[in-house]
Amino acid sequence: MEQEYELGNINEGILMLLWNTADQTLLVPTFLKCGLAKRVVAWLAQSTKLTEKSRQPLISIIHNIARHDDGADELNNHGVIDVIKQYQKTGLEKENSRSLVASMALALLSTPEQLKTDKKGMNIVLNQLLQLVMNATKSDEYRHDGFHVSEPLAVMVKMFVVEERTLDYVLCHAETEPSSDMFSTIHLFASLLFDFSQALKGTNRLEQFTLIAIFNILWSISFQPIYAQELIKNQQLIETIKHFIDENYEQKILEQYKPRSMEGIKEAAHGILHNLKIDNQIETTFNNQSTVLDALISNPLKDISSKPWIMISYCHDNNTFCDTILSFLSKRNDAFDIWIDRTHCQTAGDLWESIADGMERACIIVCLVSSQYFESKSCRKEFIYAADTLKKTIVPVLLENFKPKGWLGIRIPDMKYIRFRDLQPEQTKMVELLNTILLSLKSMDHENLPSPSQHHAVTLSIADTTAEETSILRPFDQWTSTGNDVAAWFAHHRISRKLRDLFEFQTGKEMLDYAELLIKDREKQMNIYEKIFAEKYNGSEMPPHEFYRFATAMEQLLNDNRSSLSSVNKNASIPIKSSTCIIL
Repeated sequence: MEQEYELGNINEGILMLLWNTADQTLLVPTFLKCGLAKRVVAWLAQSTKLTEKSRQPLISIIHNIARHDDGADELNNHGVIDVIKQYQKTGLEKENSRSLVASMALALLSTPEQLKTDKKGMNIVLNQLLQLVMNATKSDEYRHDGFHVSEPLAVMVKMFVVEERTLDYVLCHAETEPSSDMFSTIHLFASLLFDFSQALKGTNRLEQFTLIAIFNILWSISFQPIYAQELIKNQQLIETIKHFIDENYEQKILEQYKPRSMEGIKEAAHGILHNLKIDNQIETTFNNQSTVLDALISNPLKDISSKPWIMISYCHDNNTFCDTILSFLSKRNDAFDIWIDRTHCQTAGDLWESIADGMERACIIVCLVSSQYFESKSCRKEFIYAADTLKKTIVPVLLENFKPKGWLGIRIPDMKYIRFRDLQPEQTKMVELLNTILLSLKSMDHENLPSPSQHHAVTLSIADTTAEETSILRPFDQWTSTGNDVAAWFAHHRISRKLRDLFEFQTGKEMLDYAELLIKDREKQMNIYEKIFAEKYNGSEMPPHEFYRFATAMEQLLNDNRSSLSSVNKNASIPIKSSTCIIL
């Protein structure tokens, strides 16, 4: 056995001081300026030679730095993930709590792709995180084994954003003691919201941060219809969330760091109620039964110009790039006007209502899509409202090497996007974006639009409009096996082509036959088709919320057309079977 070395009382005391001080996330940028991130990674790489007491603070310092987005970026610049994994392999951390610190740090530092590489290991971490939350809630101080409940909650917020399957696992499959399920876990998060609902009336930063984290977790839950139904049943929860919208609490939040995976309390509260479709203010906006107050929008769109409007949706982390795009597109004010929050929203109080109004009036929405955009629940809310509810023409602008995934990946494939690999874009790329916008406007029959720019010749490959995109969804009794009715149904319900091609339904009757089987056991059918999906699409995972959307639409189709099914079964002599659809 190799000899272990002690750092001595003074050095160990300094490390303990850094550990405790870095726990104040606001101070992390100061530590980064001192080069602590680079040094602590190097120290951890050599820590196997140290005694347990000497090495213990190192992984905790890394975890504390990783809680800040800038800290995580800087740590990754120095290869910290490989160092932590190598450290874990040594098995030096015998206690579960110490091992969990390393796992939590990895979760905060990893990309979605990295998280997917070790599903089994990540499931163990998720079990530990939920167990830690459950145990901490039993304490008056909301602490357990040295952790405050806010620490596992913050990791969950990040993981629920970057990899949606973690949400499904935590709610439905996590292994805890006592055992948990969807109902008990959602109840746990709701109870935490009640417990910390008075945090803004005090001066405890940790309690306020915990409240922000809980709101963001509930927001992530509300994006999934099957879980949203459970939230709606809790009237006390709904009233508590509404209370945070009615009161101007934002001014009472003490200065503290909030990672980009989290949104503010008011934004989260609006987002939850919007997803649950019970926010009166938002519903009024959605139904076009009210207009946004002039105090919120400096120039009401309908009073400014008869030209078409283009809206830019972006994450504020990409402000500089947005400035460049805005400056270039603004030169074509002969063709269109531009709506962007910085010029059309004067207060943050009802920002979403202003944005929703802008989206409803815009002909085209240009979305500046980056990893930060993907991780922002506010941006997710905007994109889904534009794509799913308003069915607007969207021009995604993909920044650098970002690859759409998750909730974004299932919506972008059929859209014409522009890739900007350089955040200081070349003129030709901006002209390509402009031409795409102008061609899209012309296809909407806007008269007197200038022709696409010829100053810089850019070859555009506009995807041909498919038959199902132009087909009108006809009544079910008019469907034929030779038309595009099945494809039109999938397009109407915003179900991806991949899922449509997975089943290859040929007739409406096949769909009704399968719907009868599907509603008997959704989980079984999803498990079956997850495997088929992975085989068909080279190991890709089938998004569970996409399948649930498909299942819900199929159930509605069956309920609306049971008489048609009975009639067809009675009269059909030889039923037609799908060549791919497997009914078990």
